[in-house]
Amino acid sequence: MSLRDAMNEATKNFDPKKDSVNKFKGLDTGKYTVAIAKVENHETPWNAEQLNFELEVVDGECAGQKEFLQIGLDELTTKGNPNPMLETNLRLVSKLAAILGVEIPDEVWDDDSLIYENLAKAFQPAVGKVMLMDLKVRPNKKNPQYPYRNYDFEETEQPETPEVEDDGMPF
Repeated sequence: MSLRDAMNEATKNFDPKKDSVNKFKGLDTGKYTVAIAKVENHETPWNAEQLNFELEVVDGECAGQKEFLQIGLDELTTKGNPNPMLETNLRLVSKLAAILGVEIPDEVWDDDSLIYENLAKAFQPAVGKVMLMDLKVRPNKKNPQYPYRNYDFEETEQPETPEVEDDGMPF
């Protein structure tokens, strides 16, 4: 693709006087094989903590693209209301652990102030493992630039890692 083609593609349906240059598209609705690139305790710009999974697509035309799955486990919203996503997010943590073969020790749940840090540590053995991600993207009427992203995951066969013996080393 030439630079002219790239410019035409980048500015299609773009109003430079009104639209932000920082438009993040992300992955479209679909099924992807993803690898866990990183799991960490992440603090948001609004000072909320989240469990952050950095997922990387490993095959297909989207190979190399990343998806950031952020899971909040706060019992209350910023307005003090019960968090409507808490049950879903707890199930998501449980499902990811089961699919990835992660044992979450019971004591992880003992201290709410360390929950994200403890979960991030528990999920470290999953880094590098692959799974199937079913992503559904739908419009967000209040904030169209941030569409809703719904996830489901399935177990998949892990790639074999080649074993290299000392005799096979070139030096």
